[in-house]
Amino acid sequence: MSRILIQIVTYNSLKFLDDCLEALLNQTFKDFQILVIDNHSTDGTLNFLKEKYPGVFIFRNPKNVGFAKAHNQGLTLIKSDYVLILNPDVILEPNFIEKLLANAEKKKAGFSFGGKLLKIKTGDRELEEKIKTKIIDSTGLKIFRSFQVADRGEREEDKGQYDKKKEVFGISGACALYRRKFLKEVGFFDEDFFAYKEDVDLAWRAQLYGFHSYYVPEAVAYHYRQAAKEKRLTQSPIVSFYSFRNGLFLILKNAHWQNIILYSPLILAYQMIKKIYLLFTQPKICLRTKISFILNFSKMYKKREKIFKGAKMTASQFRKKFFSHS
Repeated sequence: MSRILIQIVTYNSLKFLDDCLEALLNQTFKDFQILVIDNHSTDGTLNFLKEKYPGVFIFRNPKNVGFAKAHNQGLTLIKSDYVLILNPDVILEPNFIEKLLANAEKKKAGFSFGGKLLKIKTGDRELEEKIKTKIIDSTGLKIFRSFQVADRGEREEDKGQYDKKKEVFGISGACALYRRKFLKEVGFFDEDFFAYKEDVDLAWRAQLYGFHSYYVPEAVAYHYRQAAKEKRLTQSPIVSFYSFRNGLFLILKNAHWQNIILYSPLILAYQMIKKIYLLFTQPKICLRTKISFILNFSKMYKKREKIFKGAKMTASQFRKKFFSHS
């Protein structure tokens, strides 16, 4: 059994895979296995992996089952002490895993760990030029009183302002190291989310159960982030739908009623801003979201009841930990 299982879910991600896998093979830490769960790609991903990376384990789905279910499948296939969930459009620096694991070994109560993600962009397409930038993609997740969850420091220039190790609300699912024994207690990704915000849901649930997430700045990686916030005006309807709907699921499943009532003006204002934006850009998504939320309300409420039966963090403890200094 390897110390770390590295899981990558692909769906027509061939253009990113080579750089991602080469970076993994060049890691200073070597005790890991790589598993690619492919959601029925049609861009030649499978043939590429079999020909160039025969040591990589592959599990292929007959259709696109989404990010959450695909990763859950992987978690049952290969045993390990830790699981590194990795997007195919992420490139790790050579000592990334070594640095992250060293910190995880010191934080025995740590549930998840993440490094400093910086943005990488495409330069000359003919030359397949990739430009590593100093623009921050994520230094962990943070939560606001409106229950908006965002990446710390996103789009800021990295000037060392996030070079301090810190406990954070959670870690971006683009590149997150989870301790498997705690993952079994907290539960895996919610497959009803399909894609988008399932990492936030898992992070929130872990906090409620009394676990901790840590940001490790010396572990550096680069992320293309295909669904960049700068491209929201051209965001596909399917991305808008899951992002908006799953944001509502998050609150219903994980927020204390006391905090929902206390921060209701901020919550409603934030949700209205999102709804108005969609009404002007993708009006059909608003109706589709409303219908889906109503149809899934009972199911999500039952999940809420199960979560709060095992929750150790009170509403006041949540406020003190995440809102007292924000």
